Amino acid sequence: MIIKLLTQAVIATTLLNLFPVDAKDLEQLVQNGENIEVSTYTAFDFKDANSLSSNIVETAPVKVKKNSMGVVTSAVSAVVVDQKTNTILFKKNIDAPRSIGSITKLMTAHVFLKTQPDLEKTIKLIYKDLQFGGTQHLSMEDEYKIKDILMASLISSDNTATQALVRLSNLNQGDFIAAMNEEAANMGMQRTTFVDATGLSSKNQSVVTDIVKMLNAISKNEIITNATQKSNTIIYGLSGDSFNLKNTNELLTTFINSDPYQIELAKTGFLPEAGYCLGSVFSNKNKDRILIVVLGSDSKDGRFQDVKSLAVWSYNTYSWN
Repeated sequence: MIIKLLTQAVIATTLLNLFPVDAKDLEQLVQNGENIEVSTYTAFDFKDANSLSSNIVETAPVKVKKNSMGVVTSAVSAVVVDQKTNTILFKKNIDAPRSIGSITKLMTAHVFLKTQPDLEKTIKLIYKDLQFGGTQHLSMEDEYKIKDILMASLISSDNTATQALVRLSNLNQGDFIAAMNEEAANMGMQRTTFVDATGLSSKNQSVVTDIVKMLNAISKNEIITNATQKSNTIIYGLSGDSFNLKNTNELLTTFINSDPYQIELAKTGFLPEAGYCLGSVFSNKNKDRILIVVLGSDSKDGRFQDVKSLAVWSYNTYSWN
């Protein structure tokens, strides 16, 4: 009996040294006389887990084409990140602050939806909402469901529709912008500043790694993701007039959004000071998700080519377990 107890104590001590995080659980198993396979227990970073039930160590993608250095992009800044492990697969000037244009509208939609609006309610645009710059897709003389105004903002990047969301949030302009910056801080976006909700201000600035954090957080919102996945949609005013909304993200109708690839979330942006921008979340048939951000591409087609090339290169160069 004494020998058996000593043996159990040695096993417990050894396991405690090898796996300090799970020590109490392992010790209890030994005391209960249960058989233990050491390979079933792996150490984990406690800050990334809320309980032992989430004790899963994610493995970063493995670079299988070791000599591939990436692709040439016209973007001033670019990054590709594995969503599960936050591993950077490609980077270019990731610390360079840039204007982000209408990528801003993702944060605007996020803050607006946090006010829990009645999306089925019908409202009328007012001239206070009117914003110049870009294309206005909705008539000021008609009425629309709030969900359709949100669609116009996210799909066709309509600035007037976006400004209407601020009004419909029941927050004044200053409080809404403050809420945007607070949400950015909560997401860990330490180098991001918002000064307006539409993205028309060049002072809305960020870095590509911050945009990745925003994409990661907002990708959990089905209302926003479902909207940005539509290449086009038709909405109707209360008058019965129809309005065709075409997505500013032209990648939705290319091979990069068909089997085995899928665009799960994306938003374009442009300003003369920003260049052409695009933030996106991709997955493949195995649900390996990557986040790609390009800021400051040289043309509209250039930003799409940059993201397309980075997505294909990443999936061809890395292997996910």
